Amino acid sequence: MDNFTMAELGVFIGVVGGVLTSLILTFQKSKCETISCCGIKCKRKVEDKGQSARTPADPEPEPEPEPAP
Repeated sequence: MDNFTMAELGVFIGVVGGVLTSLILTFQKSKCETISCCGIKCKRKVEDKGQSARTPADPEPEPEPEPAP
């Protein structure tokens, strides 16, 4: 087995860290309820942010009270 330098070790650790970070980010942003990767399965609740956080842009105006006779 060949020896390696500290620079090569640093590059390797950086690449592995980047791959793990991108996987975690992808899982976080996914809308899947069941995720399966590398023999690990995870079932989670996914909140639909589009429906729960949506507010109407133009709410309906309140009706004006009728004048008293």
